[in-house]
Amino acid sequence: MKRILIVLFLFLSYSSFADAGYAYRFHLNLQSENKESISGFFYFYTYKKFNCGYNKSFKEFYEGKDEIILYSNIITLNVGTLILDVTHKDYKTKIKLSDFWRVDINEFVDFGNTDRLLELSTDELNLIKGNKPKSTSIYNKKYAENCSLILLTWNDNTELLEDKNEISEKIKSFEENITKYNDELNNYLRDKEKSLLNKDILLISHCDAL
Repeated sequence: MKRILIVLFLFLSYSSFADAGYAYRFHLNLQSENKESISGFFYFYTYKKFNCGYNKSFKEFYEGKDEIILYSNIITLNVGTLILDVTHKDYKTKIKLSDFWRVDINEFVDFGNTDRLLELSTDELNLIKGNKPKSTSIYNKKYAENCSLILLTWNDNTELLEDKNEISEKIKSFEENITKYNDELNNYLRDKEKSLLNKDILLISHCDAL
């Protein structure tokens, strides 16, 4: 998954994801023929329901590309009613399943038709001081039907309402023709994302299935 950038094209690309089916987070243990082993988290969207009848063997269940992405480390956040995982690109590794003769499922989470994993920058990740940040969300149906912007902070003294209102009003001002003002809105949100980091505020997006 690409690093989250709060720009319009991100919303448009996500607006059609996870329209049906299942979404899982697997923690996998992999072992090669020469006894080398690795482990990590794999996020998988599928129309095939997983159940314990696969006896922990991932290869019995998996139907997809040979090359997958594993994340060696994630942080799980409770954001209101949402549960999100965040990570950094340094924790990401591409592997080929065919290089491993055994791939076992250590555990799995069924997280439904929603976005779960966010790949953050170092500065963004450094803001995280626990798994229950203070948060508020911004939703505009004309902007993105199934997506929201979310402001997060771990600083008890930081207020979010003023920035929420500013962003909401800015998006609303482009409602008449979002496509026409695409570049202007993108630039605003990029600049806003950077300025918020200086205030210990993280700006992310989250999408659900249509």
